Amino acid sequence: METISVYYVCSEYKTLTDTVLGLCTSESSSRPYASQYTVSSPGGTDSCEEADPTNGLVRDDRADRRRGDRAGELMTSRSAVDDGRTGGGRSRRNFLQLAAGVAAGTVVSGYTAEIGAAFEQVTDGDLEVVWLQGQSCTGCTISVLQGGYPSLEEVLSEFRLEVTFHPTIMPEAGEPAIEAMSEAPDVLIVEGSIPVDIPEAATVGQTADGASKPMVDWVDELAPESEYVIAVGNCASFGGWPAAENRRDLYGLGENVTGARGLQFEKREDRGVLGPDFTSGAGLPVVNLAGCPVHPDYVLLTIATVLNGHVPELDEYNRPKPFYEPLVHDNCPLRGYFDRGEFAEKPGDEGCLIKAGCAGPYTHCDDQERLWNDGTSVCLNVGAPCIGCMEPGFWDRFAPMDEEIERQSFFGPVTAEQAGWAGVAAAGVGIGAHAVRKATGYGSVEDEPTTEGESPDERPTEETEER
Repeated sequence: METISVYYVCSEYKTLTDTVLGLCTSESSSRPYASQYTVSSPGGTDSCEEADPTNGLVRDDRADRRRGDRAGELMTSRSAVDDGRTGGGRSRRNFLQLAAGVAAGTVVSGYTAEIGAAFEQVTDGDLEVVWLQGQSCTGCTISVLQGGYPSLEEVLSEFRLEVTFHPTIMPEAGEPAIEAMSEAPDVLIVEGSIPVDIPEAATVGQTADGASKPMVDWVDELAPESEYVIAVGNCASFGGWPAAENRRDLYGLGENVTGARGLQFEKREDRGVLGPDFTSGAGLPVVNLAGCPVHPDYVLLTIATVLNGHVPELDEYNRPKPFYEPLVHDNCPLRGYFDRGEFAEKPGDEGCLIKAGCAGPYTHCDDQERLWNDGTSVCLNVGAPCIGCMEPGFWDRFAPMDEEIERQSFFGPVTAEQAGWAGVAAAGVGIGAHAVRKATGYGSVEDEPTTEGESPDERPTEETEER
């Protein structure tokens, strides 16, 4: 089922070959490859002649800037966002904040011009972005490349060319590619997990003595110099499938074969390569955009938001709340079957897919409303159970993925069928299937409103979740 889901999510109207070829031709942009613009102007000006000489920042000196200077520049940018614009006329909207208040998918279509203006800060040379890939299948890059944004195609194509380093799509190779990489990027994006037990499992470039340079070294060097650090995909966020448990103790290599970790988390533990106390120049932890692959909207709107100098509101796993608060189960097109206690034995059968391994009750993301492939469909719409790829602990947490997931609730072990029938019985006495679904442990009871006269401490709570 995993293969079907990933193929479906990554398919689009354009082929990968067409996309990459389009990005790697100079005809799509009037600027040279790896352009060397030198001025970053917090006030919104676009040329070194207009920039304030006390604030203009020469690219070659960026690595020598102190953290305090960069934080001051960021605050200058943020102080002018109250009405969504700066004195220079450039849009500075917080697109994640907008996403929290409107229907999923409408921000991109409703604010296309302003999203494009945010990305033009990179194409104009004001800001610099580096995209690294660790242990990765490149699926998240493919997902982002295949995002259907016709009205943004030109600016996004130019943005991809102006990213100072991306090993999949940049035209340079070898030493010129490494030399093009910014030493102090405004935004550092990492795709793929970082191996720490076998560092040579993911390398790029060479050290001074000619040895392959491990990805963990690049992360340790660039992350502290970056204003924002974004983990794209489950692997970079939480370790993903490269961090799957080494259950057969292959070669005596430990808990997972290469010691794969996310940037700040390993599964659900805050023991990623940067450590729990890491903060970027903007004072933020790593912003995790989980998914296998990540939804292209998540990347587009998050990058546009941080480029505009805004701080995303994050959940306990450092994921932007507007994307990762909704529960898949609550918005599932098959939800009615669950509430009636009607379950499919296998994918393709009629009924709720929880007994076929669906992880929807434990998975938080808005893709049931946002949809994939330019808003056309989503995994559950084509009979594929949710495999929980947005959650920390994926892969092991929901494996084997074709078997029912049981969990502990305050009623004890509850299966999907028991929870569903409990909902049917409750509906018969006027309680409501949704309330009992909550009580039996399917979903979260956090932030549930209290009834009159009931204190929050008196409400039932879930036991520690085993999965």
